[in-house]
Amino acid sequence: MQLFKYSLLAASLLAVGTVQANNVEIYGLAHLSLDRLDNGVDSGTNVSSNSSRLGFRASTKLEGGLEAFVQLEQTIRIDEGAGSFADRDSYVGLRGDFGTVKIGQFDTPLKVLRGKVDQFGDRVGDIRNIGRVSGGTIGNVFDERFKNGVAYQSPTVNNLTFAFHYTPHNNTGATVDNLRESYSSSITYEQKGIYLAAAFERFEGTDGLDPQAIRLGAYYDITDAIRLTTLWQSAKDIPGGDRNVYGVGASYKQGNYVWRGQVYQTGDNDTADSGATLFAVGVDRNFGRELVLYAVYGITSNDDNAAFRISGGGRGTQLPAIAGEDSTGLSLGIIYRF
Repeated sequence: MQLFKYSLLAASLLAVGTVQANNVEIYGLAHLSLDRLDNGVDSGTNVSSNSSRLGFRASTKLEGGLEAFVQLEQTIRIDEGAGSFADRDSYVGLRGDFGTVKIGQFDTPLKVLRGKVDQFGDRVGDIRNIGRVSGGTIGNVFDERFKNGVAYQSPTVNNLTFAFHYTPHNNTGATVDNLRESYSSSITYEQKGIYLAAAFERFEGTDGLDPQAIRLGAYYDITDAIRLTTLWQSAKDIPGGDRNVYGVGASYKQGNYVWRGQVYQTGDNDTADSGATLFAVGVDRNFGRELVLYAVYGITSNDDNAAFRISGGGRGTQLPAIAGEDSTGLSLGIIYRF
């Protein structure tokens, strides 16, 4: 109810702003799926809201070719009637010939890279099922938003762009010792049909571990219909020991349909037989940009001492994995953009 009141107030204020400046946008995404999830011991049918959101954007032209902008974006749990205000990418910033500077809470360059090459982002089979790290008091790291972040992105020169993201305290509340200080950076080459990127991120922990990861990602359009994707990640100083993740994906456009698939492998850490293989295949039916219907089947095959999910990563409903058991999911979804 509190979220509804905040959203209604913001919408009312923005509606007035639209009349004055004509540069305010209300936008959103409704992404729901009906899933049959199985962790090798238990199974069930669920409805999941997957990174559904409501957002507000505004911008103002300034002297000297500068532009100020703001964004407030929040998760909307359409499946369970819940949400949090400004918990997604929310910031204020300034852009011009020098590049872009913004401050707030938003995706890191490392996370952005994964989103560009993941064939099943926010769906069953998302790479984050085996690429994200969590454990102990350190919580989730990698593919997370920095809190209290300040970021710079350079202008694009010869198709190259540099980004740097820093937080003095990647947590809530005030700090006097800058614990949880973290940073993320990337360099990207992008033109029509080609994307190449490298990113590095270091997350300061509070239990003696300072997780860091190098991530390389790419896609290449062989034709207008066929795209190949790949990602490689090397993570160090993480709970359980160092771990590598790597794999490939592909998509094929056929009229209003897009056929997708990807396979990713995570190796053992300090524990033997702790790796896993993720495999997912699916198809989208596009009804213009606004509406997509899709079907996905995915499986994460866990080694004896591994417990990776198939239903994690940007999804509201997730079934915990069980060590040594395969996690599977069959998902029918709808995505509506507005």
